[in-house]
Amino acid sequence: MNSNAPPLLLHLAPGDPEPLREQIARQLRDRIVRGELQTGQLLPGHRQLARQYRVAPSTVEAAFELLVADGLLDGAPSGDVKVAELIPERRRDLVERLQLEELVAQELGQRELEMARDVQRRLLPPPEVAGPGWEVAARCLPARVVAGDFYDILRHPDGSVDVIVADVAGKGFAASLIMASVKAMLPFVNADGGVAELLVRLNGRLALELGRGEFVALAAVRYSPSEGLVELANAGAPDPYLLRPGQPARPLSVPGPRLPLGVREHVTYASRTVDIAADDRVLMLSDGLPEARDVDGEPLGYQALEMMLCRELATETPSSWLTGLFDSVQRRTTRAPEDDWTAALLVPREVEEEP
Repeated sequence: MNSNAPPLLLHLAPGDPEPLREQIARQLRDRIVRGELQTGQLLPGHRQLARQYRVAPSTVEAAFELLVADGLLDGAPSGDVKVAELIPERRRDLVERLQLEELVAQELGQRELEMARDVQRRLLPPPEVAGPGWEVAARCLPARVVAGDFYDILRHPDGSVDVIVADVAGKGFAASLIMASVKAMLPFVNADGGVAELLVRLNGRLALELGRGEFVALAAVRYSPSEGLVELANAGAPDPYLLRPGQPARPLSVPGPRLPLGVREHVTYASRTVDIAADDRVLMLSDGLPEARDVDGEPLGYQALEMMLCRELATETPSSWLTGLFDSVQRRTTRAPEDDWTAALLVPREVEEEP
């Protein structure tokens, strides 16, 4: 059976305390989650693998049974088995579990990792936040247990609101510590003068505190519901998109320097102001989404991403639309994310009049 299936390269250690059944199941699970084994791919039969690695056929069959029970394989363990289709949410859960296991294997305690992840999640605003005249849906999917990306929402006394999406250079714990520091600075450097001034002040602080090779790409928008205006400033992040019904996604580029924060102390950032209609949306994102790679290592790219942004917004809530975007990218790329994925969707709302 499965004689046409390509051979599988496994690294089995008979003398290891981990049973061979678990070694086989773990290695196949990791390759499925990473996208190295693709949906529908036929696996060698349990007897074929048993002969190849000189283990009992029942050991391989038992490993297959574990993966079938886990929803990662389809078929009869004693017959033909192939890689099952995983919904994006299930794949994300498995990726997170894999990342946690890898870090634990590097002698980091699981409890400490979970605490670090939970603390970082609490630093972020809720994924859905609303105020008078606006609503924001946001998502942050770490490439590892903790992220270097983050988003933030800052309210102003005049009713305007700032939405921030940032990407710290690097991944993992080092980037997450810088992320926490930058987020803590934001309320103290927030400027009534506009988002360009916000970037100038934040850059001045970070240039003095960050080390060589450390920097932060950050985009900021300020929405004024009373005026129907969005002001944008950008320090090395992807252009936000204006999403308008019936029209292609429109990148909102900002003139002037685009140097990431922390690279040079004195940078004069510029801003741009755009009129926003009631049915418009503004999408901000980190480069993890357009740079997500498929099984061949090819990036998704901005053109393909922009095609995904053409889905009708009016028929979905902001939160479900954003979740659908992440799912679309996951289906196109299939591999476990190599970089954090972060996005925030700003939606104008009617201001309710007080009785």
